[in-house]
Amino acid sequence: MKSPLIHHIYRLWRDKRGSRRMPSRADFDPLEMPKLLPSIILVDVETPDRRLKVRLAGTKVVDMFGRDYTGEYLDEIDFGDVREKVLHEYGLAASEERPIFSDHAFRNAQDFHHSIERAILPLADDGATVNMLLAVLAFELLLDPPSSS
Repeated sequence: MKSPLIHHIYRLWRDKRGSRRMPSRADFDPLEMPKLLPSIILVDVETPDRRLKVRLAGTKVVDMFGRDYTGEYLDEIDFGDVREKVLHEYGLAASEERPIFSDHAFRNAQDFHHSIERAILPLADDGATVNMLLAVLAFELLLDPPSSS
């Protein structure tokens, strides 16, 4: 991953984790990460089926996607041609209880092409069972968009 945002959130997650497998949501103080907040998505991991529901989407994420997905289940959101990839990655972070890093191309509502680097980090109130995912999305404008062939 190239994005400083992704490196920053991973270092913060790792430091907050300490000797536990995963930190909890309560370990993160929004006041200590103001530059990350617009790029954050918090996703609840509902039990027993591990269904994923957007709890919060940062302002940059909402602006880039053209709408606020707060309160929606990930499996009901139209992610276009990267739908399976996105669902797989969030599901993997929840089921394997480990960070997932990825990237892909993205075209926003204004028809600008971007690359997205994403970190999906598991959180656990009890330090052991994932109950939330913390994702940070870093968007970079592509000056040479991929050709559609």
